[in-house]
Amino acid sequence: MIRRVSFIRRKPGLTRAQFFAHWTGRHAGIVRQLPGLRGLRFSRVDRCVPAEAEWDGLGETWFDTIADSDRAFAAEPFRAMLIEDRANFIGEAHSCYVEEPAGFEPPDIASA
Repeated sequence: MIRRVSFIRRKPGLTRAQFFAHWTGRHAGIVRQLPGLRGLRFSRVDRCVPAEAEWDGLGETWFDTIADSDRAFAAEPFRAMLIEDRANFIGEAHSCYVEEPAGFEPPDIASA
């Protein structure tokens, strides 16, 4: 199993409260529909080192393989929905993939 980890910075002009409301509301609703999604978590960043990084959130999605993740994020209509929605609240994002150890269970999609 793999985890896609995304560091996210809010769009200029949004408060942290506005960013989190949109990210964990409308955006999370789209992400929960991705085919093959095994787990989902949204976390607030309290402090960055170095401080200049200024990330606001950490998003994590779990899939069986990187190829499954790539297919999910490319699948229509979700791809178009995500592109349109990201423009509303994301200023910058960087992602990487992490391989999970055998036996790992991702967090429940419904509780994220």
